[in-house]
Amino acid sequence: MKKDNERQPVRAFQKPYLRFTSGLRAGEKVLIDADTWIIGRDASADLQLDSRVVSRLHAEIVKQNGYWFVRDLGSKNGVIRNRVRIQPGERVPLYDGDEVQIGNASVFEFHDPESTVHEANLRLRKPGLWLDDLNRDVHIQDQRVDPPLSPQQYALLALLVSRQGVVVTNAMIADVLWPEAAGGVEDAAIDNAISRLRARLAEVDAGHAYIETIRGVGRRFVQRGE
Repeated sequence: MKKDNERQPVRAFQKPYLRFTSGLRAGEKVLIDADTWIIGRDASADLQLDSRVVSRLHAEIVKQNGYWFVRDLGSKNGVIRNRVRIQPGERVPLYDGDEVQIGNASVFEFHDPESTVHEANLRLRKPGLWLDDLNRDVHIQDQRVDPPLSPQQYALLALLVSRQGVVVTNAMIADVLWPEAAGGVEDAAIDNAISRLRARLAEVDAGHAYIETIRGVGRRFVQRGE
């Protein structure tokens, strides 16, 4: 028999959980007890949100290769992660502390006590410009953008990066930056937002244009080296 000082400590397994901050189920803490977890209005959903603005099968939270992701299952009213709307069918990573909005029915924070995502791993996976969503920081060529981007600038950049290589229309940008405007945003306001963001990125890396303008269509994020 091993003596007490020879025994190896065993860490209790802690499951991720959702902490609802507003809307339906506000104040509740819900454990995620499976690697695939469905949120929706249907009674078969792992987490039911009984509202007409919530689709029957609205969103999916899934664990893959040790990381957690959220996916919009083609919902009518959308899934918004950290102020950026997820495209239907798109799977995006979830980090400890991320905020997720289900339509306009409910908002929760994702918490993962077992989170092991480190900046070094993120840097390896995202060369050139990469986002540290955990701390809302932007890194370019291993240098952190300092002072940090404003919340609006970060939301704009996160949208463009999430659609890397794909043109993001002015309408999509307006929905993220001014969701309350309901389509009443002038192109000049979007141009100004893009210009300010480009200037901030150029402070760190003036030798590469990360945001490309596609005239008459929108903008596209271009990673260095592509």
